[in-house]
Amino acid sequence: MAKKVESVGNLDRINSLPDPILCHILSFLPIKDAVRTSVVSPRWRYLFASMPTLDFQDCLSNISSRLALENFKNFVDRILFFPIRQTLECFRLYESRTRDHDYTRVNGWIRAALRRGVKEIDFRYKTSPVLPTFLFTSQSLMTLKLNIDDDMKVPCKVCLPNLKSLHLKNMKFSDGDSIHRLISGCLALEDLVMELPDLPRNISKLNIDSISLKRLALDFLYMFTIYPLDFNYTFVINAPNLVYFKYAGPIAEGYCLSTMNSLEKADIGVYQLDDVNLKSGAISNLLQGICNVKSLHLTIEQPEKLIGAPLEPVLGFHKLVELELKIHKEYRDWQGTWVIQFLCCAPNLESLRLDLPVPNCGFKPLPEEVPLCLLFDLKEIKIRYFEGNEHMFEMISYFLNHASVLEALMIGIEKDEELSIMKKLLGLPRNSKKCRIVAL
Repeated sequence: MAKKVESVGNLDRINSLPDPILCHILSFLPIKDAVRTSVVSPRWRYLFASMPTLDFQDCLSNISSRLALENFKNFVDRILFFPIRQTLECFRLYESRTRDHDYTRVNGWIRAALRRGVKEIDFRYKTSPVLPTFLFTSQSLMTLKLNIDDDMKVPCKVCLPNLKSLHLKNMKFSDGDSIHRLISGCLALEDLVMELPDLPRNISKLNIDSISLKRLALDFLYMFTIYPLDFNYTFVINAPNLVYFKYAGPIAEGYCLSTMNSLEKADIGVYQLDDVNLKSGAISNLLQGICNVKSLHLTIEQPEKLIGAPLEPVLGFHKLVELELKIHKEYRDWQGTWVIQFLCCAPNLESLRLDLPVPNCGFKPLPEEVPLCLLFDLKEIKIRYFEGNEHMFEMISYFLNHASVLEALMIGIEKDEELSIMKKLLGLPRNSKKCRIVAL
């Protein structure tokens, strides 16, 4: 009896909460479970219709029969077109399979969400319905995520004055003007993500011009695997207030980047290095554009080609304090010297992480000039994989002999007992007694 009284008391405490808080709580439940709460009491009967978040991301994918699909459509209609006009924070709809759909209905759902002043739309669809023109002139929308495995149609007029975050994934643009029109129509954009399988063939330049932009991610890795040696584009980026920048894909024909004095972190993955784009200076221009970065993750194919290329003006990362260098596991022809040469470009580096395959060859003759960061600033070195290869020992020995202020050397090995063997093989110099060698 006591337990029954206690449960009633808990229910009363929940019922004493105002409707907005209850609706906020319901929004964390799967949509069908939230609707089931309508049987709790008369007060809860239509409470689900006022939820600030409508998330249908897992519903469509689990529907197989035509009848179930029609029932689902009616279910969405009842929620979105319910007489209550509560403002929507988020409307999310995912469909990952290709099949016939009533695109007019999907269009109507987006319109209904927009009429309710939705702030975020997260829309993932296998094929592209005709998106309502109203979507591209919304005053309320702050976040728009579109993942459509099809052609993207952008109307002539785009004006999204309050949109701060725009994510574009998997879709194709029939013409370059569509991309430029969409980006330039976002007047307060702070976060732009583009993960595209292709770029329009009728443009030679991709222009991204935004003073408000703080985060920019450009991912064209799919093009690297599908269209090798065919990336004849120039990227013109004027975003002086960027805090985060990502570029992943083949080397483009050219890069023209504005000075990014506020850049905190950059994640760069470049592929398809050849003599043509090295001579053109494209890779140098890309790295020069991010020279003010504080934390850099650099993944590069054939790194010694990069370091051997002329870098004008002289490449220098004077603000860089964290650096991760990575090479693909398939590439084992590197000889280590390029790592030391790159460190010469980062005189104030404090933390270095290496994610490198075991090389087939030994070191080339090491440069006589020791990087300044090794002498005065480098406190931590992490080597993700270590297989006991003698060439890797050469690199570690070099670090330990010259890193005067090194505090920790962390090496990824499988067995902790190998540490004592490693210490003997390395022959730790006296000036590194304070350095801790630990397994990751």
